[in-house]
Amino acid sequence: MRILSWISTVGFGLLAAGLLISLTWGYDSDRMTGVIVILCVIAFCRRIACARVVLRESVVTIVNPLMTYTVPYAAIAQVRGGGGTLSLLTYAGEEVLGMGYAGSVIDGFVRSADRAAQRIEERVKPKRRKPQEAPVVKKITVSWIADFCTVCAAVCLIVHWFAGT
Repeated sequence: MRILSWISTVGFGLLAAGLLISLTWGYDSDRMTGVIVILCVIAFCRRIACARVVLRESVVTIVNPLMTYTVPYAAIAQVRGGGGTLSLLTYAGEEVLGMGYAGSVIDGFVRSADRAAQRIEERVKPKRRKPQEAPVVKKITVSWIADFCTVCAAVCLIVHWFAGT
């Protein structure tokens, strides 16, 4: 997924750079619209590609396109996987979904959500002896390239709006 993400980022980035360079010979509304669309596509692809599950020493971190959840192993009551979905149910009753597997066609063949659930379960089992209602830390996911492209798309949109009038 990382390789595909970088290929699309570099490919679309070069296309956007080419369109921006062509604007130096004269402003063209269609080319500027193309730059805005390409920047939005890069941001979208990077957000989707950043989704992952990270197993650390005492917590599992689920990075979704917009939110990142850090769940202590001792707080996990149940791990569910299957059908392209990974979810963690805490003792406090909160359900955290891992969007990295959501709707994946590949998951139907390789069962990656099931394997991820199994690996998390292996790490959680020893910690369940002392169940806790530890808080789930929730924060906004930072994706520097996606955020940069979003800001650049917004700037281009403003320039396009003022130049078009």
